[in-house]
Amino acid sequence: MNCPFFKEQRVKFCSLSGYRKMILLDGADTSHEVCSGPSYGGCSVLRKAAAGGTWPAAVPSAMCPSLHESLVQYCTAAAVRKFVPASEPRLLRCGRPSYRYCDLYRESVPVDRADPSDLPPGLCVPTHLDYARNHMWMDKIGARQCQIGIDGFLAGLVGSVDHLSFLTVGGACRPTVVITMKGIDLRLAFPARIVVTAANLYLRAEPARLTADPYGAGWLFEGEPEDAGQVERSLITGAAVTSWIKEDTRRLEAWLQERVTPSDIRRRFRAGEALSSCWLDHLSREDLLSVFDQFFLTDEKQRR
Repeated sequence: MNCPFFKEQRVKFCSLSGYRKMILLDGADTSHEVCSGPSYGGCSVLRKAAAGGTWPAAVPSAMCPSLHESLVQYCTAAAVRKFVPASEPRLLRCGRPSYRYCDLYRESVPVDRADPSDLPPGLCVPTHLDYARNHMWMDKIGARQCQIGIDGFLAGLVGSVDHLSFLTVGGACRPTVVITMKGIDLRLAFPARIVVTAANLYLRAEPARLTADPYGAGWLFEGEPEDAGQVERSLITGAAVTSWIKEDTRRLEAWLQERVTPSDIRRRFRAGEALSSCWLDHLSREDLLSVFDQFFLTDEKQRR
């Protein structure tokens, strides 16, 4: 399935021109074009190249020998139309279901991010996604393709990310990243093996996107499950998602009540306000490690 903004067309261009301008063949007006007729010999560019010895002298022909055609691909959603040489569409995101996570696509086609679940206000955990117990989500975007990221529960608690490192960027593995915040490294590993075909390496330069848009621009990995059955067994799906998030929210409330001193923070949490990293400012390093241990780390716990 190709992105609806992905187009493939033939273009023509002059190989002698200093600036290679590509013209779409569809709808092109060639009635007054010198290159497409026998009068191309009067072209100043061609005469200059022939005089300089960089191009053989013109010979009678129906069209200019320096006029070439090529197949190109481009995105109609981009502000500037950039033609690139055609390749197999599946080699590009534009030719795979993951195009739905492209920034240009999401800006052009508004994505309904409404959460139908009855979770506390501000806590977005869409129930059409599948979730790991360390609060990573998986979106089954194709027959065997999937997208992976972190959920709103984790994004809301972490808030600001200082640095993001990818420990895996390709091949069959458990997709793993290290999120650095407040001087602590939180290692997140997806619980099942995925054949990773792409990683959102842009997040290394803009880590804020991870928590600002966890279900969109903040995605982490794209790939194919190595064992679909193992993936299904390791994830929470469907109606169980809401009850699981409610239980983790209750557990976090109880945990914060024991360790966070300011009463207004506890009161805001009980009132159902969105998770906020401001609570972490009241925790010691040991408490931060403790909360990450209980809610977000897998069996491969490593931090420093």
